[in-house]
Amino acid sequence: MIPLTIVSMRRRFYYMKYKFQKAGRLWKGIILASFGVLLWIWVWNSSKSPSSFDETISPGMIFSSKVQQCISHYCNFPMQTSGREGLLNLESHLNQQRFQLEMTQVLIRHGDRAPAIYVPNTDNNNYDFDCTFKTSDYNNKKMFEEYSQSTRHITPHEFVRNVRTSFHLVPTPGSQCKIGQLTQRGFLQHFALGKHMRTAYKTLIDSGIESSNLHVRSTQVTRCVQSAAAFLYGLLTKDAIMNERVTINITSNGWFQEDDNGTPYKCPSLGSRWHQYKQRSDYISGSAAIEPVMQEFSRLLRTPRPSLTTIGFLTDVIYTRYCHNLPLPCGPGGCVSPLLAAQAMDFATWAFTQNYTAIADVASHPMLIQMAKRMFDKTRQKSALKFVLYSGHDSTVTPLLINLGVHDDTRLTPYATGVVFELWRDTLADTSAQKDSADGFYFRVLVNGEEVTNKMKFCGDSLLKDELCPVRELISWLSDGEGFEQMDKKYKLLCSTT
Repeated sequence: MIPLTIVSMRRRFYYMKYKFQKAGRLWKGIILASFGVLLWIWVWNSSKSPSSFDETISPGMIFSSKVQQCISHYCNFPMQTSGREGLLNLESHLNQQRFQLEMTQVLIRHGDRAPAIYVPNTDNNNYDFDCTFKTSDYNNKKMFEEYSQSTRHITPHEFVRNVRTSFHLVPTPGSQCKIGQLTQRGFLQHFALGKHMRTAYKTLIDSGIESSNLHVRSTQVTRCVQSAAAFLYGLLTKDAIMNERVTINITSNGWFQEDDNGTPYKCPSLGSRWHQYKQRSDYISGSAAIEPVMQEFSRLLRTPRPSLTTIGFLTDVIYTRYCHNLPLPCGPGGCVSPLLAAQAMDFATWAFTQNYTAIADVASHPMLIQMAKRMFDKTRQKSALKFVLYSGHDSTVTPLLINLGVHDDTRLTPYATGVVFELWRDTLADTSAQKDSADGFYFRVLVNGEEVTNKMKFCGDSLLKDELCPVRELISWLSDGEGFEQMDKKYKLLCSTT
């Protein structure tokens, strides 16, 4: 059998050789060139060895379990929507018969996005983060179609003067993500979060949400406006939005430092406070500890150290890559190693918290004052509001959590974070005796579904069942014990000191 096969192969070889000799010069050239290309491809593939990153691209192999948990927490995809929103831990009979939910106020961070800035000499242009609605998933495709239809009934509104109000609430045409653009995952995160809130606050939503009892505010950054719209789609559904037009109030202030009429809170001492904090010895020593990492980034990116961006933005490139299962960044001098990435993430977490520690109170007090005023108005039946939504950034959420005393300084604020303030009324309390009293009204705070009310620095022994904090305690803290009417005055006093 074998000799016959060899004979057959020899005959085929001589036949092909004869045909080749008879072929014209043009065809001989084409055939030889084709063989040359095939030979080059074979040699290149056989000589290519996997890089160290290719061998360790599995998330569990790149980082330690602790770092891996921090990254998964930050990326927040798929969304974890199994929190305690709308569910009191009190005894069931108290929960069902005694306390009634009156209002919910929510602050969200925008969803997953492309890198926040362009970092020169990185290979970011080689990768895409999917900022389109193209998908083969039937359920996602249906949601994208319904959301796109509902956005025709969502109107951005100029809440403060001279802000832009022209936004694309759906992804802009083009295959490549723009800097800081909300990704497909970012939309899906807020679809899921809004839907979770709809389930959690069914009693509020089902009783009817109208323009008079819904207030929505967003920064003027497109990804925040889109996140707000995506959240509203999940919260209200397409039909509800199309039946009742929804307005998103646009502000230029990333900390929402204005009242419900758009009048701004001013704090002249904010900048000097931050500058003074940077002169502290612990801040200086902490910044010095980052330098070896920054020098390594300078070497990898072939960028002079003074021209290099901050550790936060460098780490942002790492996080966005990891959230989309893409290789670590590379530059002319080489690629970021897993060790360097872990060090950068650790330092970026420290730096981000430090940036807002000194100014957390003056940055977030105005938003908290407005929340407290709405709660107090509800106690006096002067407000029809049921649901309030703020859509901002990690730089919006972090100072608020630091100010309340519930910030986790070991982690960065995740994409699509939700900070919830629930207002509850004790139906058995007698509130008729004091017209301007908030007695009988309590609030509860949750961060990404976790109750944190008992961790706040001002509730203390006033907590009911370790879960509900009296509204009067919030007002007392914001007014330094002087009552509802003095909250604004105390903020001005706070801002006059350095």
